[in-house]
Amino acid sequence: MQGIQFDAVVFDFDGLLADSEPLQIRAWQEFLARWNCQLSNELINEMFGLRVRDSAKVVQQRLDLPITADEVMHGRDEIFLELVATELPMMKGSREIVTWLRDETRLRVALATSGHRRYISAALGVANLEDAFEVIVTGDDVQNGKPHPEIYQAAADKLNIDASRCIALEDAPHGIRSAIDAGMYCLAIPNEMTESIPGHDVATAILPDLIAAREWIAERM
Repeated sequence: MQGIQFDAVVFDFDGLLADSEPLQIRAWQEFLARWNCQLSNELINEMFGLRVRDSAKVVQQRLDLPITADEVMHGRDEIFLELVATELPMMKGSREIVTWLRDETRLRVALATSGHRRYISAALGVANLEDAFEVIVTGDDVQNGKPHPEIYQAAADKLNIDASRCIALEDAPHGIRSAIDAGMYCLAIPNEMTESIPGHDVATAILPDLIAAREWIAERM
């Protein structure tokens, strides 16, 4: 593992840099309460790492809602974006690792997130990370969301760096599979909500937090 070479670090956002997944679930539950429905733990686990449009399709089909998947997505978004505007907790060490990579290393920094661009623009503003990433690829920019590798392939292409020389950081198995299948190394950093979901073991390494990820990267530069 000491011999790997890399030129870029590509971050996921939700559940990795931002502790946004509880807010997402809260928005889903508030929206679904209109139909006397709620998300089961099984359904929540299935949705981690998916684009909201793909999650909306899953929710609409599983719960047999009497509205379209687009209406599900927009209804949930209305609630979620209001929450994000007032509260968006960041994961421990998130700002530190991003600014360290950008300001103190030779490595290039990108974001590959299932979130749509309207949300990510707002979230990066709240987090004071508007200028942190050289490249940002959102769920709006690809035809196929995670676990398909397209979003990580797109990030590597925009960086003009071969995917094999990139390290992705991810918290959920859908994202890990996306990065690995794109040809990247991947550091899995599961959180309390994703740690029990099978699929982290395909990652290059499994680490407890972003502080450990920074150390892992620093040791191999």
